[in-house]
Amino acid sequence: MDRQNGFEFVDFTFEPPAAGTDQIDTAAIKSSLQRNNLGVVGHTAYYLPIGSPFARLREACLDEFRRCIQTSHEIGATIMNLHYSRPPRFFTAEQTVDWHVEVLAPLCKEAAEFNLTIVLEHVPSGGPDQLDNFVAIMERVPLLRFHLDSGHAKVERQADCWNEYLARLGHKLAHVPLSDNNGKADQHLSLGATPCGSTDWPEHIRQLKATGYDGTITLEVFTPYKEQLLLSRDLLRKWWDEA
Repeated sequence: MDRQNGFEFVDFTFEPPAAGTDQIDTAAIKSSLQRNNLGVVGHTAYYLPIGSPFARLREACLDEFRRCIQTSHEIGATIMNLHYSRPPRFFTAEQTVDWHVEVLAPLCKEAAEFNLTIVLEHVPSGGPDQLDNFVAIMERVPLLRFHLDSGHAKVERQADCWNEYLARLGHKLAHVPLSDNNGKADQHLSLGATPCGSTDWPEHIRQLKATGYDGTITLEVFTPYKEQLLLSRDLLRKWWDEA
């Protein structure tokens, strides 16, 4: 997919087994992006445990994210995502917030030196206090921005909390991936693909646009059929224009 299909950027994931930071040719990637006139968002591995109770694991995560910052800079990214990491339930929300801040505060400052914005993504298994913890983390890390995943919002509390995230963190929003699912698992389906229209996509897009958001939107649609991705593109454009 490239500019010929109306796409303006790609999400590039820094994940083993094939795309760890020590495995990719950043010069070749940047050249390909420039040749196809595409921007890029850096996407780190969701299983790096920045909320781990173990200080040495948090330090190791910080070191790996520093390598991701360098890699993101080398391929031309201006946004890089990290994922919230829920510790075991017998740790408190205050501890969880502290551990995330410990990693994110220095990382955001270092990323800013590369003109790179760090965005924090909520996860499907983040627990009932995930949104409250996000608000607390963002208050303590002013440079941090929010990454709103529509698929995760739909499954994390067995009820779609898209509008709650927008109401409380829309002013911090800096990246949005969209996909559909049945409300039970993060399936990365094309927009509108679930039976009985369980997501009101025109209303979702209206709410997003009403925040004043004008940043990157990824269609995180995992399909072997190009036509399904292009249909999602066309529907998104239609809903955005009508919002």
